Amino acid sequence: MTKTAIFYSPQGGSVNRVAIKLGEMIGIDKVDLIHVTQAGKEHVDKYRQHIFIGSTVGADHWSNEILENEWEGFFKKIAGNGFEGKKIAIAGLGNSVLYPEHFADGIAYLYKEITGKNGKIYGFVDAEDYTFEDSEALNDEGFFCGLPLDEDNEDDLTPVRLEKWISLLKPDFEF
Repeated sequence: MTKTAIFYSPQGGSVNRVAIKLGEMIGIDKVDLIHVTQAGKEHVDKYRQHIFIGSTVGADHWSNEILENEWEGFFKKIAGNGFEGKKIAIAGLGNSVLYPEHFADGIAYLYKEITGKNGKIYGFVDAEDYTFEDSEALNDEGFFCGLPLDEDNEDDLTPVRLEKWISLLKPDFEF
């Protein structure tokens, strides 16, 4: 059985809860949850399937409550590694009410970093079922380059969205 690495940041809060929920829905025996500050080159090499879960920079960053971008540190640690031959999916949290013009932009950051290292991304999601103004994570075809979730305003939709996304990934991922 091929295990899937679920890399997530930040620790605690909504992102952490979503990572755990996703792992439970896939099957906790089929995934390893890894906070990005604990991850390194060996983790990228060990797994053929990666799921990255992050959040969009929001008020906590702008008010300097969080000063460090843990993803930036992760990508520096794995600078010599590429993602060739890996199956990769991205989920990102955003707030479609407070930040409708930047909804789930964090997905785009991860997408650019991963595709810049020759990663192939799976699990694009149609934007049709979301209410927002703009997102850097939206492509020209009207799809997010990952799964956007709004735990602040639409947390009741998260389980259904995760289940649909897992079904979307299953033909390509081994879980």
